[in-house]
Amino acid sequence: MCGRFSLTTPLEELVKLYLIDEFLEDWQPRYNIAPSQNVLSLISHKGKRRAGEIKWGLVPHWADASKWKPLINARSETLLVKPSFKSLVHLRRMVIFADGFYEWKKEESGRIPIRFKLKEEQPFVFAGLWDRNGEVTTSTILTTEANSLVEDVHERMPVMLTNSEDIEKWLNTDEYSFDQAASVLKPLPREMMEGYRVSTYVNSPKHDTSECIVPVSSVG
Repeated sequence: MCGRFSLTTPLEELVKLYLIDEFLEDWQPRYNIAPSQNVLSLISHKGKRRAGEIKWGLVPHWADASKWKPLINARSETLLVKPSFKSLVHLRRMVIFADGFYEWKKEESGRIPIRFKLKEEQPFVFAGLWDRNGEVTTSTILTTEANSLVEDVHERMPVMLTNSEDIEKWLNTDEYSFDQAASVLKPLPREMMEGYRVSTYVNSPKHDTSECIVPVSSVG
């Protein structure tokens, strides 16, 4: 599951790290990105990497958008058997930039928000898929089984890609078939991550300030 995340890394840094050829002129730091909002994504087209905004919550091209509930996540293990995704894995693979994501741990006192990120304080990308319904382009984030750090909070976690080779394999649909690219759809090793408790201020998607990522205590 991935229902909220952050991207505070400057755009200039993302352009250099991910060898982006075409990109937006501006992207403001986001501390609490929620479903139905725009996310910063990357696709590969004719050998060029293009970054741009895309709506989070996939609506298949064949669906009635007025009746369809947008799909914010897709289980990586069942992509080939789900009508919403099985055709997208071959030509419409993409990634979404992030530098942390939130999950809520159930405790007697209520649901406690936890932010997970890389220990090295670096950005990463989520593996995703996109589709176009009419004039609207939408996306979904792929999930996998949780590693031993995240599983204490949730049984699922987003597919996080940090290795340039894995990112290229997922993005480059011309060079890599889905069968070849599917090897990247796995949990990120626990030792690369850390998690910490944040304020319940993040619970509301209306709150999108640096207060969302301030640590309250560490976990794991």
